[in-house]
Amino acid sequence: MLVMDRYGLQNFFIRRFGEQLITRGYDVNQITFLAQVYFSGFSVLCFVLFPLLFHKAFPYSRSDGANPLGLSVRFCAPHLPIYALLLVVMLPILWFVALSPGFYQFYPMYKPFGMGPWLLYELVYMLQFFCVEFFFRGFTLFRLQNYFNYHAITIMVVPYALLHIHKPFPEALASIVAGLVLGWLALKSRSIWPGVAVHCCVAFSMDWFALIRSGRIAAF
Repeated sequence: MLVMDRYGLQNFFIRRFGEQLITRGYDVNQITFLAQVYFSGFSVLCFVLFPLLFHKAFPYSRSDGANPLGLSVRFCAPHLPIYALLLVVMLPILWFVALSPGFYQFYPMYKPFGMGPWLLYELVYMLQFFCVEFFFRGFTLFRLQNYFNYHAITIMVVPYALLHIHKPFPEALASIVAGLVLGWLALKSRSIWPGVAVHCCVAFSMDWFALIRSGRIAAF
């Protein structure tokens, strides 16, 4: 988490490489896109590759037969309606929150000039949510469960919430609730994949609603 906060965020990339890219003819928006590529790539390194190496060095198996990293989907089906209900509840709230200028001026961080570039950005953007779910609701949560049972959820939520410390304050607060709910559901479904889908749908909707509220969608 410290390495990610120090060297992995978009702001670090912009501070380190921004001036060089500007002299090469890149505009601010293009640099923002590259900063997201950097952040998603750094997320793969810190939140996926390093944990996989640790898991390789110190393997463990689950007594219930589920994948120890939450990569299976065979126990998911009974819990999918709950994930769907989460989306039904969240999307109207996000639409209302998108009324705030602070929200639609912040999102999407990359200001698209067409549908194609925006969708490409979203694909890169979504990669970070897989990485986050893998690390917090897979690798971390399932290992902690061996020692703390369901208390592992609250332990996991502390660093997860700190990951949002640079985000708008309402979103940072909401990450605590989201972390608790998604953690509980991950342990019930024994999988990270429904959480990945919910996380991506919410993030995609936030950007889409922000584009609509700001009027930028009309430029497409």
